[in-house]
Amino acid sequence: MRRIFLLSIGLLPLLAGAQSRFTLEGNVAQLKNGDKVFLSYAVDDQRISDSTLVRKGRFTFTGPLEYPVDARIFLGKNPYVTPLAKGEKIDYLRLYLEPVVMTLQAKDSLKNIKISGSPANREQAELRAMLAENDKQYAKNIQYYQSLAPEKQQEEEVRKAVMDREMELLEESYKIHVAFAKAHPHSYLSVISLAHVAPQQSVGDGAREAYAQLDEKLKNTPLGKGIPVQLASISNTEIGKVAPDFEQKTPDGKVVKLSDFRGKYVLLDFWASWCGPCRAENPNVVAAYKAYKGKGFEVLGVSLDNPGKRAAWLKAIGDDGLTWTQVSDLKGWENAATKIYGIRSIPQNFLIDPAGKILAKDLRGEMLLKTLEETLGKSE
Repeated sequence: MRRIFLLSIGLLPLLAGAQSRFTLEGNVAQLKNGDKVFLSYAVDDQRISDSTLVRKGRFTFTGPLEYPVDARIFLGKNPYVTPLAKGEKIDYLRLYLEPVVMTLQAKDSLKNIKISGSPANREQAELRAMLAENDKQYAKNIQYYQSLAPEKQQEEEVRKAVMDREMELLEESYKIHVAFAKAHPHSYLSVISLAHVAPQQSVGDGAREAYAQLDEKLKNTPLGKGIPVQLASISNTEIGKVAPDFEQKTPDGKVVKLSDFRGKYVLLDFWASWCGPCRAENPNVVAAYKAYKGKGFEVLGVSLDNPGKRAAWLKAIGDDGLTWTQVSDLKGWENAATKIYGIRSIPQNFLIDPAGKILAKDLRGEMLLKTLEETLGKSE
């Protein structure tokens, strides 16, 4: 049984209509006859859900696929179709699905499956091992902050130290992804790693070198073609440069270009309804808009909401009182504007002057109001 549901797939866009095929051959001895196993993965912004019944501990899935894609196998229920009840847990396995014959073997549980015949999953294990210490230190930094008393967490010096350590660890992880890509020029996982780090200025040169070494076939994948755009975003979005133009649609279908705002100061604001920090920052943007909209200041919101989540996007606009122009292509992290601007985290924004040049980046909280006051004068 095969059903299709829309969902953003983040860093893993694939070509539809692929000619290659995947085959999953599962053997989990303790599964019972008649147990239902579900497979869920995404291709070209479509969530594909398949299911099959277990016979003598065995199950099989097959289907068209061109490149590796993040997937899940669930026992008994597909949470993408039937949401789990509060506190409910199910047996599942996360893996890369790729166009080869993959063997899944375990005695008792999906979560304990060992995968063979899959280069992507073998390479993913190698990458995770390379990142293991970095992941450990990242978690340790978060745990330290969470262990502090609430009043201590609010101290500027403490917050800065934690954020500085977080950025240090992120920079280390970017270098690891570049090293992995350089060591695996024939792997689609290298494309995924480079797409992840390409907008980061600190590893730009290394990412360019790794990209140059990739197989031409990998460069010509949808994700691979986007990497040069992301690499270019580093220089194209420097302060003083003319902000790259783009166009997207408002909720009512009107096409809006960034260049439509020439002659005014505009805050280009990247956010999403599902982004907690974005929603927490929205009141500051609302306050800035109310204070300066009469002085030639506008906001253009670009939402990274996912396919099929238009209602959530519109609800967040209403709930947060975002009365300025909002646009989106509803492609999540694959939003075309995010690639042009090298967006890898949100909220993020760019303050653009009437001539279309970038004045400042990533203005949050009081810094946004302070910058607007320095630029436009005190609000009335």
